[in-house]
Amino acid sequence: MMKLTTYAAALLSVASSLAFAAPATYDAMVTENPSGEHQFSKITQALAAAKASHKDNYVIYITNGTYNEKFDVNVDKVILEGESRDKTIIEYNAASGMKNPQGKNWGTSKSFVIRVKADDVTLRNFTVRNSFDYPSNDVKAKDDPTRINSSQAVALSIGSGSERAKVLDVTIEGYQDTLLARHDSSSYFHNCTVKGNVDFIFGGGTAVFDECNIVARARSKHTTPMGYITAPSTDIHKDYGLVFINSRITKEADVPANSFGLGRPWHPTRNFSDGRYADPNAVGSTIYYNCYLDDHLYGWDKMSGWSKDKERIWFSPDEDARFFEFNSQGPGANKAGSKHVLTTKQAKELTVENVLGGDWYRS
Repeated sequence: MMKLTTYAAALLSVASSLAFAAPATYDAMVTENPSGEHQFSKITQALAAAKASHKDNYVIYITNGTYNEKFDVNVDKVILEGESRDKTIIEYNAASGMKNPQGKNWGTSKSFVIRVKADDVTLRNFTVRNSFDYPSNDVKAKDDPTRINSSQAVALSIGSGSERAKVLDVTIEGYQDTLLARHDSSSYFHNCTVKGNVDFIFGGGTAVFDECNIVARARSKHTTPMGYITAPSTDIHKDYGLVFINSRITKEADVPANSFGLGRPWHPTRNFSDGRYADPNAVGSTIYYNCYLDDHLYGWDKMSGWSKDKERIWFSPDEDARFFEFNSQGPGANKAGSKHVLTTKQAKELTVENVLGGDWYRS
């Protein structure tokens, strides 16, 4: 049973303690024109220096510019900090159906621009963007040889087993599958913007989005629905999945009303001793607490998977997921009815500490 709690009184003090300030000192600088010691032209070079240093809280300062890189953050307690949120840009063009340097498809999970693969990592004050041209690809004919059929393109991935990742004042841009929180990971997002359309915040990890702006983007094909905000695959034994607190679930100007689902239950296909099929224990959890929901939202939706007999089966938002709201505001609020609204008692139990298993997000 979920342990759910309120922490509204603490929000202002937490927000002020996490306000961005430029670093007084740093251990390495990444700049387009390096000219001195501990200066690098690539973030991967600075990460290698951080790993070799064996120093905790190694700060990599990234100056304004556009860095075309794809990399793992594989150093515990490292800090990546940009000079400015809008002008420090890390981007890469990779989609699931595109070829990697070895000639094989990237696949969804490896299409990331940045993947966190360590504990206690902090990302702060920059933009990470998957630059795959989803809108142009979306309108290509199915028999067009230039069309990428698997168009999932991750910008940021919190890797499996990565704990206590903090993402502060970061803009995360993509379309389909923008942000992946993998199973057995924990992450905290504060004052972030996440942009996408199809299942663009997804995975089996535990993640809190505190005072964030979640922005739906239109598809070039005006299909209905256009997309879904979340596709959680939270294990049934985990109390929490994707939790949005004091956030705004908004849209770009060309997104019509009633075109996006709040979430749908993703049951990934896995190998089991008796066959390969949709994981029955992936009972996804998404909660919107004290959030503004714009008019593009119509409620929750179903999602399909594969049975043991390789037939398509459907998972219901009512029976096969843990989807809730509390104190939602705006034209998209509470459209799914009381069965998806937390009780006052449950809501009083929802705290960031309970979701994340401690107060590490404050440090």
